[in-house]
Amino acid sequence: MDRQVGEYAHGVRFPMKISFVGHASTLVSAGPVHLLTDPWFRGDVFNESWTLHPEPILSEQDLAGVTHIWISHEHPDHLSIPTLRGIPEDLRSRITVLFQSYYSDEIVKILASLRFKEVIELPRARFFTIAPEVEVYCRQVGHLDSSLAVRAQGKVVLNINDCDLPVATLRSMSRDLGRVDILLDQFSIAGWSGNAKDISRAKEAARRVMHKFVQDIEILKPRYVIPFASFVRFSHQENAHMNLHVNTIDDVAKRVDPSQLVVMYPGDAWDLSGPFPGTRRAVEAYRKDFASIKDLPVKTHEVVAIEKVLSTVEKRLQDMRRRYHDFLLRWIPPVTFYLEDLERALEVNVRRGVREISLERSDCMVCLSSQAMWYTFAYRWGLPTLGVSGRMSLNPPERPFRRLKKLGALYSSKIFTREASSFLHRRLLAYLWGRRGDLYSQFLRRVV
Repeated sequence: MDRQVGEYAHGVRFPMKISFVGHASTLVSAGPVHLLTDPWFRGDVFNESWTLHPEPILSEQDLAGVTHIWISHEHPDHLSIPTLRGIPEDLRSRITVLFQSYYSDEIVKILASLRFKEVIELPRARFFTIAPEVEVYCRQVGHLDSSLAVRAQGKVVLNINDCDLPVATLRSMSRDLGRVDILLDQFSIAGWSGNAKDISRAKEAARRVMHKFVQDIEILKPRYVIPFASFVRFSHQENAHMNLHVNTIDDVAKRVDPSQLVVMYPGDAWDLSGPFPGTRRAVEAYRKDFASIKDLPVKTHEVVAIEKVLSTVEKRLQDMRRRYHDFLLRWIPPVTFYLEDLERALEVNVRRGVREISLERSDCMVCLSSQAMWYTFAYRWGLPTLGVSGRMSLNPPERPFRRLKKLGALYSSKIFTREASSFLHRRLLAYLWGRRGDLYSQFLRRVV
């Protein structure tokens, strides 16, 4: 006779269990399902500007038992291709990968190329059975992020990682999910939060993230909260100042009811059958980790020759002009960049190209190193990466650069107005129609 999911042969229930791996990666176990979320174990990300801190822990035994992997979105601290490739091929062949139903099939094709057992695109905002008595619920946010709830054995574990959930969406999710037992949520900054000397702006950015964290708790009303997805250090010479203004575990503890707060350290496991006993120990370990950051080495990059920078930028702008109509490009004024290690200034005009100009640092809108400038235009995702890495400073006016970044977000996502196949293809129309109820709260409120 077949056993029921979640039961031993003698009828004893498997406890639902969470193991904390590191940063945004957890292992959620329920019956035959062992779901690994956002595994990132290898390498630095965002142009070698973020480093895992502390290092993740996943035993060979736990990795061998993984049945499913969920990828929340394509940022490299969540979708780590080196990490996925590092999973032995015989294990990959037994693992089903879960991803949101997205307007592009690019990520699905990349995941499929890694020869996993199967790649499933999860339906929007409804429960989907991945094994008997184990269901997941995927809710997308913005144009990139997604959250995942796992429901099994009468419990709901909700992972919202980087999602900036509007109040209307939070309330809708609360109605769909009912009681949330465990909420996993990001708690600190994840990108440029002001220039190195602009302390008040950096503090305000951290305050906004904490406000969002607390708001999520107030609306979803989980039984327990696990702060996560913020366990990195800004590890480059050009962004290390951001470590001074992050939200720490102690900041979280000041804002969350002690009866709700669960702090887990890499390698910790919790079977959810009672309170987690390791919070105090984990808090102390994170304090030591945070205190050690100031003594750790930072990265630097070699200077990139001005000729290489100019040719790289020009090539990228030419491609943008091929893909976008002039009416959109006219919306983006010229942006001036100052290359600090070369002491040279450039003007980037998406309609006309790039040229060297004579301007002082204080008169340029964006100040950065030649390597950061090169990377920004060398890769399709370079403009969003520059904002996340924080390896720049801005001088007013900031709006031209922010508009260029918005175009960069479209470009990175392969939404091109000159190509109907990418701008109005069936997947995109289905994506927009399926999310029509969220459009106002998640998109229109952000339009400048």
